[in-house]
Amino acid sequence: MTYAIHPVWATTQKPESLRYGLYQVSSHGEVEIARANRLESIESLRQHLLSHQKGK
Repeated sequence: MTYAIHPVWATTQKPESLRYGLYQVSSHGEVEIARANRLESIESLRQHLLSHQKGK
């Protein structure tokens, strides 16, 4: 499985509202599976998902 992290803004008028989204990527596109205020939180989740994937 492939995952991508993208910055997400509620509006471009409020850059302080920046959040990060974790997306599952497939041949059909991307689906958001999580959102967080901190990049570190999203990266931790991504690493967790990847480590479980390797165990299969």
